[in-house]
Amino acid sequence: MTVTIYLVVGLPGAGKTTRAKELENSESALRLTPDDWQLAIFRGDDSRRWRSKDRADQRDRIEGKLVAVGMRAAQLGINVVFDFGLWGKDERSALRWIAGTLGVHAQVVYLPINFEEQRRRITSRYETEPGQFQMSDAELKQWHVQFQAPDQAELRDTEIPPVPPGHATWSQWASQRWPSLHDQYGPTT
Repeated sequence: MTVTIYLVVGLPGAGKTTRAKELENSESALRLTPDDWQLAIFRGDDSRRWRSKDRADQRDRIEGKLVAVGMRAAQLGINVVFDFGLWGKDERSALRWIAGTLGVHAQVVYLPINFEEQRRRITSRYETEPGQFQMSDAELKQWHVQFQAPDQAELRDTEIPPVPPGHATWSQWASQRWPSLHDQYGPTT
């Protein structure tokens, strides 16, 4: 049996967590969703606090620990679903590279969404599910500009691009992206 790490990619409202839960069940996978952790740890925060620099830094640390747990689970033979959004190609490349160093298959699961449908889903979710994040139209539009959709190479899990300048490995890059993730994967230099 091939162990697989699923990288669920998409903007808010694209259906990432719904798809992650489906994969959790159909693939007997450990689902790791930072929003669940953040909501549990910082329950009293209002929507403005979620977007503060402090909370963004804490989310990065939560994600880093979840990456470490997920990679360890994969090493132990457990499929893993990373339900992070993973807006940047470098994030996805780093996780695909780390999975490869562990002998684990990585699969990018991309859920595209247009602005109108995204707004409809987010509004509905906010009205029907307590504790959901409020998101303005300006934020949603800005995030569409920032988001880097996966290309065919990523979706087919083929070639991983070279590590960005200033980094020896994707593991090193990942440890800077997620400060709680140690640079422990792949060859040492």
